[in-house]
Amino acid sequence: MGSEEFFNQFNRLEEKIETLINKCIVLDSENSDLKKKISELEEKIKLKEGAEIENSRENEELKTKVDNILEKISEYSA
Repeated sequence: MGSEEFFNQFNRLEEKIETLINKCIVLDSENSDLKKKISELEEKIKLKEGAEIENSRENEELKTKVDNILEKISEYSA
């Protein structure tokens, strides 16, 4: 193998390494973006879960009030 061929192979290797480094940079950036998006979605889920719990509690209170009113109406009608 001549020195020119050796340097050509070395240059190709350098180009491939540079390409891999650039891909790693892009993937790191995408990974950071995805982690941020996951955090945002997890926060939204927590907020929605809290709202669902509150709605469930309110619905239970309303059901109890309606049941009490129906019981009073039933007692009055009897």
